[in-house]
Amino acid sequence: MSKLAIKIGITGPVGSIKSEALKKIISMLENQGEKVHGVLMNEIVENNKVTGYSLFDIYTKKKVVFAEAGIVSRVKIDKIGVDTRILEDILIPSLQKAREMADVIVIDELGKLENTSKAIQKEITETLEGTKPLILTLHKKSRNPVLQEIRSLEGVRVFDITPINRSLLPFRVLRVLHGEEGA
Repeated sequence: MSKLAIKIGITGPVGSIKSEALKKIISMLENQGEKVHGVLMNEIVENNKVTGYSLFDIYTKKKVVFAEAGIVSRVKIDKIGVDTRILEDILIPSLQKAREMADVIVIDELGKLENTSKAIQKEITETLEGTKPLILTLHKKSRNPVLQEIRSLEGVRVFDITPINRSLLPFRVLRVLHGEEGA
């Protein structure tokens, strides 16, 4: 891996293939012997409607539902109540462990997570400012200040995933991570 902390954002429209591409990239990195840690977020869909969100810790393989229609909370993601305690209990140790042990850190769906609590915001900021290579998935059209800040960071490459480039994008991301494609 290059010594420069390469930060890669993958963006695309809602309902896009960002997660599929991210899982492919993780698999490819692990097959190359890289330690990948961080979190993956999944929508919970019932009757073609998003009813909640779960978070998966890549290192511990622990998965928790942290947002559901039945949760009453001031904190919401897409109008769905968030249990910030459950989210903090998985996200914070996951990012701390990733900063300590990972070769590459992954944060899926940045743009939905960082405004849920000050503690989560602090962990994400520390991770973004760290020295490890990062792969993030971002909302394409978000006006979120954190996402605007990420897009403006030095060394950040943002790739827009489309149905046309989705099979080639994981290979391109790996080339950038390994310093084989100019930043």
